[in-house]
Amino acid sequence: DRTAGGGNDGGAAADDGSLHDEVDVGVASAIVTSDPERRMPPLANLFYGLFALALGVSGYFLPMNLYNCDGGGGYPYKPAGHWATNITDLPENVQSWATSTEPRVSVANFVFIPGERITLFTGTENEERTTMNSLWAAPASVYPFNSGEPVHFPNVTHPSQFIVTGTGRACFFAYKSNDPPPSKKKYPPQPKSIYGMNVIGCCDGETLTMTNPSINELHSPYDFFIDNSTKVLWFKDYPPSVGSQSGDGKLLYSISDYDTMDVVLHSTYKKGSRSYEFATDGYSKPYVPPEEKGSGSSSRAENGMECMTKQSILALFVSAIPVSVVSILLWIRRSAPSMAITSYIGIGAMASFIFLAARGNAYDMGDFYEWWLSITGALFVLTLVDLFSCKRKIARSPLVWGINFGSLAYFAGMITLTGIFDIGGAWCWIIFNAFALVPLGILGLATKQAFLLVLCAVGWLMDSVKFAYWLSDAMASGEGPIQFVVLAISGLLIAGAGWLLSKHQEEVHNILCYQFERISVSRKMFPEASGHVAVQTEEGVLLSPGPNSPTQRSGSNVFGA
Repeated sequence: DRTAGGGNDGGAAADDGSLHDEVDVGVASAIVTSDPERRMPPLANLFYGLFALALGVSGYFLPMNLYNCDGGGGYPYKPAGHWATNITDLPENVQSWATSTEPRVSVANFVFIPGERITLFTGTENEERTTMNSLWAAPASVYPFNSGEPVHFPNVTHPSQFIVTGTGRACFFAYKSNDPPPSKKKYPPQPKSIYGMNVIGCCDGETLTMTNPSINELHSPYDFFIDNSTKVLWFKDYPPSVGSQSGDGKLLYSISDYDTMDVVLHSTYKKGSRSYEFATDGYSKPYVPPEEKGSGSSSRAENGMECMTKQSILALFVSAIPVSVVSILLWIRRSAPSMAITSYIGIGAMASFIFLAARGNAYDMGDFYEWWLSITGALFVLTLVDLFSCKRKIARSPLVWGINFGSLAYFAGMITLTGIFDIGGAWCWIIFNAFALVPLGILGLATKQAFLLVLCAVGWLMDSVKFAYWLSDAMASGEGPIQFVVLAISGLLIAGAGWLLSKHQEEVHNILCYQFERISVSRKMFPEASGHVAVQTEEGVLLSPGPNSPTQRSGSNVFGA
């Protein structure tokens, strides 16, 4: 009996072990074989997405209304310093002009020099307007006696603010042209409005002298004034908006020698905060830092960096963080595809508000978004692709939406970061193709996402357009036919690449899938439960017994009925 009982106990133990194996397999099957391809109804997905976005927008209304930065202008201006002029050091005849609040603005496009009987004017060279407005000098007897020809100064374009100096010359503000090569375009070329090319010129009808733009960096001179006692030219200018001497105030200059055109600056620059007494130019109301306002200022009228910092910190907690948290939770619990997009937007808003709170202004937000979209877009896409390739029980729809949206953000970020449309150098296009188009194409083939391949096609089309314009500019003639041929060939190459890819897409996809699954970080960090491996088949996700699974040891077949 005892032997029989022992046998029965041993049989019960064996049955109990088999039962535990079956329970383990059942639990693992319930986890792994739950359909990761299940798709949420489009209306529910749209509702979740709009809910997350509405949460962020409604939360942002609170800081926008509570902190009215610069009257609701959005981004207050805190200058790095101030330009001021000691009025008492100026000649007596100049002091009233320097403190005047009504600057002289001349809109005349010509001026008559009495002593020289010369008229300076601005105009184009022909009726087709294929040249820019430039400086001309005409003797007074040109009309009606036709006894002389006007003199053309083609290197001086768009002269304005004409003023007679009393020394037989007239001075003006203009752009200095460097004789650009003739353009084949049908429209007239535009003037080079570049800091460093702006000059003050003086002319007597025959001789033209100009300031040196490499020494005197003028921005937009205005309010020209002649001291009749000394015949000295005075004018005002705006301070730099960027750089080590950016700030507010006005700059006062003078020119006394019209042969050398040496410019004398009479204003001084003070960096950092300042008091009212320091602004002695008397021209505009100075900026007062928040720490100099005193405690009587209303919170709704706060200006400067303090207002922007408070507004950004509050927006971070009532708008950006709630959107991020809700999106991630709905992504995990409900597998809503739109949550991949709102999660990226929420995290980006968090970073933006932190940056604004630290900087106190939005002047560098353009540079911030260039780097943010490029770096985080790449990390976001690579992370989702890794999860997509690890063969785990993860809902596929949010991953697909996230990969597509992150790729779009990365594509836009790389366009702005490389400056292919602004700088336009060959190295910009090389970097854009090597680090944007090629990776997106590989990821598109690995994940079978047509949108990524469309982005590659758009990028290659941009390359073709750039190459067509570059080749047509290099040729002496035939601009239209050259561009047509280049774009036609490019279109055929793109179509041929698509046809060739369609024939071998499955083979390339399998190779890339194997490589991506082999190097998947998440697959190594989170091994399959119970030693089972998920296998994707036409019927869905099946549970294959791994080498360490109890069913493999006991010889049971997990794929059986």
